Amino acid sequence: MATIPEALNLALQHHRAGRLPEAEALYRKVLQAQPSHPGALHLLGMIAYQVGKHEVAVEYVKQAIALNPSVAEFHNNLGTVYLELDQVEMASRHLNTALQLQPDYAEAQYNLANLLRNEGKSEEAAAHYRKAIELKPDYAAAYNNLGLTLHSQGKPAEAVAHYQKALALMPAYAEAHNNLG
Repeated sequence: MATIPEALNLALQHHRAGRLPEAEALYRKVLQAQPSHPGALHLLGMIAYQVGKHEVAVEYVKQAIALNPSVAEFHNNLGTVYLELDQVEMASRHLNTALQLQPDYAEAQYNLANLLRNEGKSEEAAAHYRKAIELKPDYAAAYNNLGLTLHSQGKPAEAVAHYQKALALMPAYAEAHNNLG
C-alpha cells in the first residue's frame, strides 16, 4: 500500500468522483494499517450515509469524533446524518458543536438553518441562512432555502429576490426554478 496520506488522497479522489466502492476499499486499507485513523473513519461514515446506511454512518462518525472531537466537519456531518434519522436533538447538538468549534463554517450554518426551518423556527433559520451566505456568497442552496423561509413568513418579494440570486449562481437549479414559479 502507498503511504496513508497517499492512500487517503487517492480515496478522496475516488470519493469526489462518485467511485464509492474504490474509495471505501482504500479507506478500509487505511484502517487496516491504522485502525484509529479519524479521517478514514469519518469518510467511511460519509460513504455509508451516501448509500443510505445512516445507522452505520452514525457509528463510524461517532468513532471519528471520539478520536478527535475538535473537528467541526465531523460534528457537522454527524448532525446531518442525525437529521436524516429525524433525531433532531442529536442533530442540533452536533451542528451547534460544529459552530462552536468553527463559527465561520458555512455548511454548518446552512444545516442548522435547515433544522430550524423544519422545526418552524423561521426567524432563527433565516439568520443562519444569512450567515451562511455571508460566509459563502455563492451558496445557491442557502439563497433558495432563505427564499423558502421568507416566503413562509409572508415576504414573497424578498423570497423572489433570493430565488433569483440562487438561479444567477446556478442557472439549472430546478428547485429554485420551481420555488420561483
